[in-house]
Amino acid sequence: ELVSSRFSALDGSESRKSIFAEIAAYLGGAFIVISSIFLAATIWDDAPRVARVGSLALLSLLLLVTSHFLGSVNAMRLRLTSVLSLAAAFSATAAIAFSYESGNSAPWAPFTAGAIIALYSFIKYRHEILQIGAYGYLFITGFMILGELTTIEPEDSVAYPMYWVILASIWLYIAYMKMIDQTLAYLISAATFFIAIQFLFATDHRLVSYLIAIIATPALAYLFLIDRRWPLLFGAVVITTFTAGEFVAATLGGSLGALLGLLTAGLALITTSMLAIRKAQRS
Repeated sequence: ELVSSRFSALDGSESRKSIFAEIAAYLGGAFIVISSIFLAATIWDDAPRVARVGSLALLSLLLLVTSHFLGSVNAMRLRLTSVLSLAAAFSATAAIAFSYESGNSAPWAPFTAGAIIALYSFIKYRHEILQIGAYGYLFITGFMILGELTTIEPEDSVAYPMYWVILASIWLYIAYMKMIDQTLAYLISAATFFIAIQFLFATDHRLVSYLIAIIATPALAYLFLIDRRWPLLFGAVVITTFTAGEFVAATLGGSLGALLGLLTAGLALITTSMLAIRKAQRS
């Protein structure tokens, strides 16, 4: 009776108050950011570099301390913590970007600092917002570091898309081990595989793109048989469809017979899939 009455008291008005409080917090933060940008724009160009870097670094530190002070007591605090942690990562990236002249080199140091903050926060709180932010930072930071180390243009090297393939494979594995939110992680991994394959094909590394597609598609399909998450099946279907179409266009010139064969194969796959789904539902 005590438990029931307690949950009854929490339901309704209290939950609505929490939602309104969270919306007010986001609106207040947006107003502060907008006003600060316009106020800083009037003196930003004339301010010395030390002042610009120091203000951004201090902002990053304050946001990080505030986010970790809020913690993850409940869902609302966890969302606020995630947003503030990403804002701290952005501020740190901007602070280091203003601190030195990179010239023509890739700005790997600012993105590395932001990636460290975002990844640390994600490891600590495991929220979906932080997962997207941390993965995005890792996606870009590795690209920047490879550009600094190799000094080779992305279209001339397979190292860049192969880094994406390795990153997607790691994310796929930790999602399979249920260490992070699986649906979102599977979607991110499948999208990264698709981007890497298309990048390889567009930069005339077609054999490598076909090889990655041949490996990634069965892996995603096999994981779907184990863990019925829709991004796995969706990724396998999209990668197969695009890769098969590109292979036909590149090798057979997009001839009518090859396209009709591809269409027939697609219809056969859909029919087989529908029959398998119906059989699984009946059983």
